[in-house]
Amino acid sequence: SVVYTFPHLTIQEFVAALAQFLTPDPGNIGKFLSGAHKMRDGRFEIFLRFVAGLSSPQAAHLLERFLGPFSHQTTCRVIGWVKEKVEGQFGNTESESGKRKLLNTFHYLFESQNKALAQNTVGSVETLKFSRLRLTQIDCAVLSHVIEFCDTMKHLDLVFCYIQSEGLQRLEPVLHKCQVLR
Repeated sequence: SVVYTFPHLTIQEFVAALAQFLTPDPGNIGKFLSGAHKMRDGRFEIFLRFVAGLSSPQAAHLLERFLGPFSHQTTCRVIGWVKEKVEGQFGNTESESGKRKLLNTFHYLFESQNKALAQNTVGSVETLKFSRLRLTQIDCAVLSHVIEFCDTMKHLDLVFCYIQSEGLQRLEPVLHKCQVLR
């Protein structure tokens, strides 16, 4: 058995995510991803974002030219897993950790660059509450992407999110969709 180590953790996480798509039998990848998603310390968040991103046909196409075809079964299971996580997190946004988990699942949706998946999972969402959750510029870009696919946004709560001007610029193109913005 060969073990590889990398001086930078992000490279290691990307290679670990890539390995999931190069394995011919995806096995129980959904269970594996859910286990990683449950970790409260966030140690697998970058890995999970890479996995979601590699399910994107655009990203996969470039890599498949050098590495061979990705497992179609894995791609389908990852897309199903992202859908399940996004839909399952909506009812749990009262606590700060619930809001953070929802935002993390939105990052997976963003990384997947799957318009049909985004429309299917967030199209009917009418309320998003992220009050008192510090949002970075990247978080704002992800939120903008999500709101773009919402048919009607009745209420967007960003009170005390400490959004910097760069983050506001990311949100600006979609704020007109919000009936109530706090």
